[in-house]
Amino acid sequence: MRNGLIALVVVLTACASASPPPGGPEDKAPPLLLRVTPDTQAVNVHDQNVSFFFDETINDRGGADQEVDNFFLVSPSDGKARVYWHRNRIDVRPRNGFRPNTAYTVTLLPGLADLRTNRMKTGGSVVFSTGPTIPRERIVGVAFDWVAERTAPRAYMEAITPDSIVYLAQADSLGKFTIGPLAPGTYLVRAILDANNNRALDRNELFDTVRVTVPHVGPVELLAAARDTLAATIGSVDVLDSTRIRLTFTRLLDPAQPLNVAAFRLLAADSTPVSIVAALSPRLERLADSVAAKAKTDSARRADSVAGKAPLPIAAAPPAQASRGGVAPPPPPAKPSVPPPFTTITLTLGQALAPSKPFRVSATGIRALNGKTEPSSRPFSTPKPPPPPKDTVAAKPAVKDSAAARPATPPVTPPVTPPTAPVKPPSVRR
Repeated sequence: MRNGLIALVVVLTACASASPPPGGPEDKAPPLLLRVTPDTQAVNVHDQNVSFFFDETINDRGGADQEVDNFFLVSPSDGKARVYWHRNRIDVRPRNGFRPNTAYTVTLLPGLADLRTNRMKTGGSVVFSTGPTIPRERIVGVAFDWVAERTAPRAYMEAITPDSIVYLAQADSLGKFTIGPLAPGTYLVRAILDANNNRALDRNELFDTVRVTVPHVGPVELLAAARDTLAATIGSVDVLDSTRIRLTFTRLLDPAQPLNVAAFRLLAADSTPVSIVAALSPRLERLADSVAAKAKTDSARRADSVAGKAPLPIAAAPPAQASRGGVAPPPPPAKPSVPPPFTTITLTLGQALAPSKPFRVSATGIRALNGKTEPSSRPFSTPKPPPPPKDTVAAKPAVKDSAAARPATPPVTPPVTPPTAPVKPPSVRR
């Protein structure tokens, strides 16, 4: 009996080892949205929830930024929506239920994940009405990070009526948004770069508001930036060179204001004024540098032409991006239609500043982004002059070229030739 049991265990073990590993191949596909009820564009809806059905179980065990509640917007909103998880189905409804004769948009945002944390790259939405009609009006536009001069993906959007009804949306990956459906009227539209994803405007978050009357023709532009109620004052001074200094202000400055040299004053320690010939924003400074660089290149070309040298080659424009499979390349990213606010102003001086000397610069009437002005001043000192360059080659001792320095050469004695004996004439025998 015992031997039979051992044999059975061996057979079962052999069979188990021959089977494929449990679970099959690894699932790398994100959840797929199968359907939504009620249907989009439905009217006279009396459902208690909007239900999203998926092809697999949705993960509801993530961290704070992965909570299922964070991936749904109900517009118009009466507070945080109620979201109920049922494995592969999620039910959504307004906090206090659907109001009668109201058009709703319920949006599923990108990012919802399955149990293997495969995230959806796209979302979806459903538009319906608890009454007999759905308004046709909408507000469309683009949200920008104004200072960075780029679009603001996933910006949190609000459109608020005079009686405080709040319609919600989220910008897409290109910063484009659509809020609605909306009834005709006036709305305060706000874009928030929601850094902590709490769907509220917090301190130091970038935002912008604009009032829009619906129906509205054309896209709306929201320029998000840091905004507060304080005036801008000089925070620091940097000496760029002997004839240029850069002022950094404590708040963003209004880009629409003209910069006049009369708004600035520079004094030496003995109260002697230093003339200022230009005040440039970063944008104008870049433009001036570009013009100077072009003038330098043109001057070099003229000099080469006079000298008979071959002119420097002109840099060719970069080739257009080739299309793939006959599909045109995507258009360049959108830019704000107005120059961005800034915090620095560069002053060009009419005379060189002496090194290692104290100065004081002041500014009057410089307008912050919020429109406020306040006089301010800041002392600074010019840097010490650079030390003279050191000769890194060690000096060699001088070689004296004199007779005393050269070793004495013994006198050359000419060879002495011994005297020769006189030759006697041969004797003649007589």
